[in-house]
Amino acid sequence: MDKYLSKLVESFRRNNSFTLIEMLIVISLIGILTTMSIASYSHVMKNSRDAKRKADLRKVKIALEQYYADHGTYRVDGGAGWSDPKCGCGWLSRVDGGYYRKSVIQALHDEGFLNETVIEDPRQNPGYMIYICEGGKVYSLSSTLENPTQQDIEFARNHTCNGNGSNGTVTKYGKNYAITNKEY
Repeated sequence: MDKYLSKLVESFRRNNSFTLIEMLIVISLIGILTTMSIASYSHVMKNSRDAKRKADLRKVKIALEQYYADHGTYRVDGGAGWSDPKCGCGWLSRVDGGYYRKSVIQALHDEGFLNETVIEDPRQNPGYMIYICEGGKVYSLSSTLENPTQQDIEFARNHTCNGNGSNGTVTKYGKNYAITNKEY
């Protein structure tokens, strides 16, 4: 490659111009390099968004642990979910005036466990989910990663409450990453 470039430079010095073939080669090389950099940039952006998703769920996990220490349950009072005001389950930041009168994130903020009133997926809205199981003693937080590992997918499918089934976070909502407080 260096040999070709030096010949190209010498040809330019000698003729003070490029041939059509030389120009096509240079344009092709620029195109190839551009394509490679765009693909690399896309991969980096996906990994960055996945890192944010994981960090967001860890932040909520810490808030839930603090909530549990004060209340003895992970069912966040007033936060999200169907007809039970103490469900604290479903979409983490969703508010719709019906089932989601107040989001789990807002309720944790109101209790002083989070600084933010909304924590949401960088691409999907709503994106993060919470399910409470075993009488309020176990929770699962889930999201959809753009580059999940097989281990992430298997854990979300097999080791989280409400991962499978007709309303499962994995089977119905396509979540492929989850964290839980239950030991496996």
